[in-house]
Amino acid sequence: MSETVIKRFNELLQQGAQLVPLGGFEFSGYNARLQTKYLEWRKSCLELLEQVGPIGFSYKNKILGDSNGGFFFQSSAQLIVNQLKDIFEKLKASPDLASGAESTKAAVQTQGEVTSAQTGGARVLKPPPKPAGAQQSAAASKGTPATEAGKKVYVIGEETEPLRQQLSQFLSEIGLEEVSLNRQHGTMLALDKIQHHSEITYAFFVFNSDDLAYAMFELGHFVGKLGAGRVMVLHKTDVNFPKGVPGISTKPIVVKLEEASLSIMKELKALGFRISL
Repeated sequence: MSETVIKRFNELLQQGAQLVPLGGFEFSGYNARLQTKYLEWRKSCLELLEQVGPIGFSYKNKILGDSNGGFFFQSSAQLIVNQLKDIFEKLKASPDLASGAESTKAAVQTQGEVTSAQTGGARVLKPPPKPAGAQQSAAASKGTPATEAGKKVYVIGEETEPLRQQLSQFLSEIGLEEVSLNRQHGTMLALDKIQHHSEITYAFFVFNSDDLAYAMFELGHFVGKLGAGRVMVLHKTDVNFPKGVPGISTKPIVVKLEEASLSIMKELKALGFRISL
């Protein structure tokens, strides 16, 4: 095992020790503020495990098998640190375990070669044969792409509502554009004056206790325009919002929007929205 690899393990483990305590929790949401930094570190860890050869494959697969691994949760970061520590200890005890990486690389480079003695002329390089049906699969993959939703979503609520402000920041962080429909406190939206745009296919409502008198009218209007499953209601847990309202998704929030951030992104992705982090 080279000094460069040893140095890289130490660097990534040190970074991991600093990141783990900052990760989010399942009940409160991932740490969106440090999400980019976490993903860069995770990518570097996976690349290092690839670099050490076959011994690193099982460790890499454990990290990739984490269903929440793409988000900065404390448990996901700790899993990566544990895998790095485990394999690093084994490699320090038996450095030759990492030598398989070079032999594997050499085998790949020589695969498909035909020597000059075999051909009677200059050496010819051939790529490995493609598996049966590979060309058909490639052709099929070039078909019509899955329908992708746009980048704009409606956001309805009071402009000064803290939960509404958190939602605006969250949507910006994941690459979606907010189309605001602001309401005055305790006042119903003028539904007949709203101009709907065909490219906007989703709506977020932020309700407080004073909105409940007319909430069903507004929700019914937007579900009728956008379709069932394309309207989400966010409210604090002290707001007595009805349960089981058909056609909408409801997210009660105890303290901050981060509590529901992961489930919100999953629902948006399922509808075709491309989330960027």
